[in-house]
Amino acid sequence: MNRIIILTVCLVMVLSVSAQSKKERKKDKIKSTTEFATTFINGVSTTYKSSYEEYTKNGKVLMKIEYSPEGTILSKETAKYDEFGNKTEETKYDAAKMKNVRKTYKYDAFKDKTEEVEYSPSGTVERKTAFTYNSNGEKTSEVITDAAGTIVKKMVYTYNPKKLKVNRQTFNTTNALEEEKKWEYEYY
Repeated sequence: MNRIIILTVCLVMVLSVSAQSKKERKKDKIKSTTEFATTFINGVSTTYKSSYEEYTKNGKVLMKIEYSPEGTILSKETAKYDEFGNKTEETKYDAAKMKNVRKTYKYDAFKDKTEEVEYSPSGTVERKTAFTYNSNGEKTSEVITDAAGTIVKKMVYTYNPKKLKVNRQTFNTTNALEEEKKWEYEYY
């Protein structure tokens, strides 16, 4: 009996240590991974499925489910991708909050995210974020609007000649400056 417990513990440790990176999942053509955990209470071991993940052929996560020791779903995430590998949609379910959140994404020709839309459980738009970029591909603004299209928050970014972010200004619903962050760099 002790050998079985030791073998189980070693197996769980090996499985959790050998979790694959996206690059390795792609190279090894891994379609899915199931993770098992073993708990020990008063010398009694219990093994259960703790998570399950499915991947695209490029190693990106399509679905991830976390389970409790009793087998109930704690959280579930799904994702969809376009032909360029950009995430176009994701859905997250949180059992503790009993909430399902869905987001969609749009990209420009340079693979820069231009829009993010968050939907309510009923499918109506709750929040929309629009992103703009300069000719160097640096994000210059982020504008968040509510369901009615009213600006909730706006962030404006500036960069130095080395293309490093040096300033972020955050404006509120009345377009008044709410916060400003600055970055200074020291070079060798």
